[in-house]
Amino acid sequence: METMKRKRAEHVVRLKDRIGPHDAWGTEFGAEVFGRLNLELLPLGEGSLVVIDFAGVERSDVSFQREAVVETLRKHRPKVLFVAAQLTDQDLRENLSIALERRGELLLVRESKGAPSILGKKLAPDHQATLDQVSRAGELASSDLTDKATQLSTASSRLSWLWKAGLIERVEGTSSSGGREHRYFAID
Repeated sequence: METMKRKRAEHVVRLKDRIGPHDAWGTEFGAEVFGRLNLELLPLGEGSLVVIDFAGVERSDVSFQREAVVETLRKHRPKVLFVAAQLTDQDLRENLSIALERRGELLLVRESKGAPSILGKKLAPDHQATLDQVSRAGELASSDLTDKATQLSTASSRLSWLWKAGLIERVEGTSSSGGREHRYFAID
């Protein structure tokens, strides 16, 4: 199968611009930033990609990350896709990962080199294998994952789970038989 690059609208959220001169501390300030982000993201169309850019953010605790970032993901997924970028500070990265894990969430991180990484809860091996297949192919349908060991319903469930977790994009289409068929795309 030929790899297809999916074109999608991209909206960049420079987190430093949202927090201003303040350090990103605490539940209350995180909730305030969430409110502003929520209003900003409401008009975005389905399948839009929101890049949460951490450039310039020097310090942040788990409670701020939970309220500002993780709750934003939970509110707008799966309609809107999310990736983090410029997340090079190890403490920021660790605090975000803890906040995601505590809420049972995941987030793709654009790395400066190589494939995206995932923060938050650990993926089950079968979900990781399915995500790897989508990433390699760029685009798949459930029927592309079926074989002697994997039934169509299992492949469909795994892909749907990854979509709901915000790790891949889903687009509704029509199968060759005329029925409804979802196509799943890697998020880059």
